[in-house]
Amino acid sequence: MQDVKRKYVIPGDIVAEGNLRALVNVFRNGNSIVATRIGITESNNEGAKVIPLSGIYFPRANDIVIGKILDHSSLSWSVDINSSFAAHLPAQDIFGRDFSPAHDDMGLQLSTGDVIVARIAIFDRTRDPILTIQDKDLGKIPTGELLKISPTRVPRLIGKRGSMIQTIEQASSTRITIGQNGIIVVSGKDKEGVTLAINAIHIVEVEAHTSNLTQRIKQLLNVPESEIAGDDESQTSNEANETLSSDEKSISNNINSEMGVVNPNGSK
Repeated sequence: MQDVKRKYVIPGDIVAEGNLRALVNVFRNGNSIVATRIGITESNNEGAKVIPLSGIYFPRANDIVIGKILDHSSLSWSVDINSSFAAHLPAQDIFGRDFSPAHDDMGLQLSTGDVIVARIAIFDRTRDPILTIQDKDLGKIPTGELLKISPTRVPRLIGKRGSMIQTIEQASSTRITIGQNGIIVVSGKDKEGVTLAINAIHIVEVEAHTSNLTQRIKQLLNVPESEIAGDDESQTSNEANETLSSDEKSISNNINSEMGVVNPNGSK
């Protein structure tokens, strides 16, 4: 098992010294590796990096995001994806190549305030992100409570092999749709269950960098003691690892048709 060293740093602090590789949110200055973000350092034989404690979403091609329709022009919808970049969903993505601004009413498909789950189809830093909802299980989300967390917390909320989000969903009887941009939709028939899930999500966001988080979440959700005992013993050393940096791949495999995601035409 690797010896992982961690400490809190601010930009300019020395994370490590020596021949370690400079990974993410750090740079090399002579023999030192220096932090560029506020966060927790992690150094082992693979290199040194800083896991940021907060941050805005920076788009990446093929990320799955949740966004809110702001407005539309004659050719596309403008979508808020919790970023400094405004995203655009082309009308042709829904109407097809035969789209005609004169004959097709975009407002009948998506209106201001509608929430969608989409994939970033194109983004190269020279233009705003272009979205698509043509892939499987993408489209309009008709119901649910909308909340926002730091995008850096998304991997920890999902958990190792989806363990954390599955625990929250099962214990609260809810469906949770996660965007890699930190936007989350919680839906369920029971209002108390939805509230419980939202509370658990907020705790994960605030305490993502702490040990024994899984155990505390299970206690909050009233998971039976038999399922809690011994669970965190093996996970404690991995929990901070799961709060990955923005350059490490995060997954959002909880988006599926059972969550109520529908296409604008009403089909799942």
